[in-house]
Amino acid sequence: MECETMLALRMLNVSIRRRIESSQVKQELNHLAGQNGWVLGYLADHENADVYQRDLEKELCICRSAVSKTVAALEKEGLVERGRVASDDRLKKIVLTERGREFTEKIRADNRMLEEQLTCGFSDEELAALQAYLTRMQQNLA
Repeated sequence: MECETMLALRMLNVSIRRRIESSQVKQELNHLAGQNGWVLGYLADHENADVYQRDLEKELCICRSAVSKTVAALEKEGLVERGRVASDDRLKKIVLTERGREFTEKIRADNRMLEEQLTCGFSDEELAALQAYLTRMQQNLA
């Protein structure tokens, strides 16, 4: 079959997406898009830095309009806030609320379980090789 690698990656992506969509954590905020967890996780990882919409676009490979809609939805749910930056009134940094931090921890716990399920039976060397292959594929497309 042609494009076996792409088909295998697509099938894996669909399986992961289905698992995430059916998780109890996702059901708590069922009406939000799937990328919300990634945005919340990025904000949690960078709480000691000023994070702007453009950072989310770049780091998560999400287009400007999608980031704008995502942040607006997260703000509406009380998970993030947009704050002013003293040096530039045009910029709005994005920060987690306490509710956002709590929800992020639930997402992370769920993701750790999924990661364990995905990588069950792999040695450390196999996981390192897999990560290297995936990184190289991403670089090939960049």
